[in-house]
Amino acid sequence: MLENFAAGLDLLFSGNTFFFLLGGVVLGFVVGVLPGFSATNAVAIVLPFSIGLGLTDALLMMVGIYAGATFAGAIPAILLNVPGTPGAAATAIEGHPMALKGQANRAIGIARMASTLGGTLAMCIILPFLPLTTGFALSFGSRELLLVAVFGLLMITTVIGDDVRKGMIAGLLGLAIAMMGSSPITAAPRATFGLIELADGVPFIPALIGLFAFGEMFLLGARGQTVTSEVRAERDNNWLREAWGGIVATLSYPVTIIRSSLIGLGVGMVPGTGTAVGNFISYGLARRFSRNPELNGKGNPEGIVASEAADNAVAAGTLVPTMTLGIPGSGTAAVMLAAMLLHGVTPGPRVMITHTAEVYATFLGLLFATLLILPLGLILARPMLLVCRLPAQVLAPGILVVGSVGAFAFRNSLFDVGLAMAFGVLGMILRAYRYPIAPLILALIIGPIAEMHLMRSLRLSRGQLSYYFDSPVALVLWALLAFMIVYAILLERRRLKAASAVATFDGADA
Repeated sequence: MLENFAAGLDLLFSGNTFFFLLGGVVLGFVVGVLPGFSATNAVAIVLPFSIGLGLTDALLMMVGIYAGATFAGAIPAILLNVPGTPGAAATAIEGHPMALKGQANRAIGIARMASTLGGTLAMCIILPFLPLTTGFALSFGSRELLLVAVFGLLMITTVIGDDVRKGMIAGLLGLAIAMMGSSPITAAPRATFGLIELADGVPFIPALIGLFAFGEMFLLGARGQTVTSEVRAERDNNWLREAWGGIVATLSYPVTIIRSSLIGLGVGMVPGTGTAVGNFISYGLARRFSRNPELNGKGNPEGIVASEAADNAVAAGTLVPTMTLGIPGSGTAAVMLAAMLLHGVTPGPRVMITHTAEVYATFLGLLFATLLILPLGLILARPMLLVCRLPAQVLAPGILVVGSVGAFAFRNSLFDVGLAMAFGVLGMILRAYRYPIAPLILALIIGPIAEMHLMRSLRLSRGQLSYYFDSPVALVLWALLAFMIVYAILLERRRLKAASAVATFDGADA
């Protein structure tokens, strides 16, 4: 373990690698204060530019963006009651009332410290147990990898979003797109429409840029709205004192920090659950066990501590299935898997064996990025407020230009720019009708992997169905798949029952 730890540290501090991490954190700050433009959007845009970087530099820049954006989403949530990221939704419930009381900088200080402590505690739990995944990885063959891919697809499409059916439809659409191109076994063309550019399948970089970044910008431009409304932060000379007071106040909630960090870590390690799930679970427990329940919903600092500690712990947890199993723990992690593919690394359990130093460097990079939130957040929080005021008419064209350059740079092809635009229109339509984007893009990435291992396992099984049940790991995965199917059915029935009850109640009132 110590050798791997040292190798990871050596990679982290070699050459200019650490500066890529630092730059990623700063960029993440800028992204996080823009509601609707998440870390996934930013990582998708920088993905094509990472081709010229080494694998470690690319991954560290992305985890820097991830950590920075995860915290920065709390800034507009507190100031404007508009969460910059989905994970900041719970923060807005208690943070914005504090801002209305003239305690915005104090609330941001609390969020900053809680984010740092939550992410740091989660990483301190993950790192010592990381070597245990190596032996586990050796037990994965094509049979197990197929089940892992199916499990990841099923979990992602059934948990993300309020409507399970819409999540499933989005996931199936992603799988259909992933099947375009030549067959990995027979090389027979499938749905290429005679276009040679699609012979190798739909390039995922233009698809990522279009679905995440372009789709959101098209929607903003169509609405003709500003990114946010007027900022309501206090404008006095005591902002630094208020921010520092918030940092110190956070330390008076050790139980909340530990509990929320553990919840966030656990939720993050389950692929596809989303950041907001861990936040609201932690926030709900904080409300239940609050020292001052009369402040709940009116500006209770403990609620901010719970939400933000869980937020960064979730970010740390999502890297565990991403790096050890090749299942993206979040949309941002899915783009990181795409970066690994670009650098010739096939995501999956064996990455822990073949690229051990890079994996440790990535986890250590997230730890250092989390620690950088405290000083950088203190320096950059107020300047970042200016970004909140950018009108969509200014922001959208800039994002479109940068994204178009990135799409073109992937294969030096204008076809990819047009493809990104087409996916942008698709993303706008999906958002307009409240279809989740994440299941589609994750299916687009995992789909080819699942197909490859399906073909391989079919050959290895020689027509024997028992082959898929012969190993203990396979049996565990089958049990998890069965659980997820039952869970999805029960979740949908509960949703329909609740909707029916509301409709009946409304009808009775009428």
